[in-house]
Amino acid sequence: MRALTTQLAGRIGALVVLSAVIAGCAEGQTAEPQPKASGPPPVAGVPTRLDIRSLVLPIEPYLFTDRQVARLFRARAVLTASCMERFDHRWPVPTEAAPDTGTLNPANTAHRYGITDARLAARHGYHPAPGTMPSRTKQKSPGPTPGPEEMLVLTGLHEDGARAAKDERGRPVPAGGCQGEATTALSGDPEKIGNRELVGTINIGSYHDSQKDPRVVRVFRAWSRCMRQYGYAYADPTRAPGKGAEFTGPTATRAEIAVAGKDVECKRRTNVIGVWSSVDAAYQRRAMNEKTRELAAIKRDIRTQVTNADGVLGKQHTTGPRAAVQPAPRPHQTSDR
Repeated sequence: MRALTTQLAGRIGALVVLSAVIAGCAEGQTAEPQPKASGPPPVAGVPTRLDIRSLVLPIEPYLFTDRQVARLFRARAVLTASCMERFDHRWPVPTEAAPDTGTLNPANTAHRYGITDARLAARHGYHPAPGTMPSRTKQKSPGPTPGPEEMLVLTGLHEDGARAAKDERGRPVPAGGCQGEATTALSGDPEKIGNRELVGTINIGSYHDSQKDPRVVRVFRAWSRCMRQYGYAYADPTRAPGKGAEFTGPTATRAEIAVAGKDVECKRRTNVIGVWSSVDAAYQRRAMNEKTRELAAIKRDIRTQVTNADGVLGKQHTTGPRAAVQPAPRPHQTSDR
């Protein structure tokens, strides 16, 4: 069997980042590095695992699911359109459904550790199964092209970036414009919507930290030795193919399906998923233990945002696109804000 020696940055990391965009790091937030505790965290026991469908990571109760985020941003669009209408500007609410990544949980374990399903690997290789990733070819409908007056009301800013207290007709503009008003109505903060940066830092940080952990490094080496037995040269599962020209066609090739099948087989033989997910979770628990008060406030914030979004969309369903903006209570301040 022809050895594949090209070391490619696999699709795994990109998928984790995608999950973070959709359900991890929301608008207006930048994850800041957290202080690192010394030494690898303890792991009580390592299960034998390949199937990730029942896997739940510790940070997940503090993350929005992708479906919740889709509803949150649709609710903001509805509120923004209602506000713009008050200023005599038409602002469309998107009619197409939000992209569905197929994420079964907010930490994106469906894609976090690469391919793990032998049946899907035999059919699709490294290509995503239909319906589990946004289409590469589907074109979004063009968005609105606002003029200067609309932009002022939408953002609450003049063209030079200065705060706009009033519109062109002298009417008071809300802080942050209509987008800021809509965001405040959902989260209580005109600049924050969706997940807080602390949970994104923990979620993405544990993923990267776990790959440098000695226990994971050892199991990656075992996986690499297993792959070499089949004629494939990859240092670890994150470097398995996925972006090479031979694997980006409309359907999986025989060569892609062959290496994908051996990838899954070697993960099963070496228990990559059992070790990696256990260590990943251990890093999350350690980081979370240092932020219990902040995480409790974040969980309350999630409930507030979801409840407010459901209220807006429920009202839209019964009364049409116009929805009154009722500001949400400002969430408790947390140290990651």
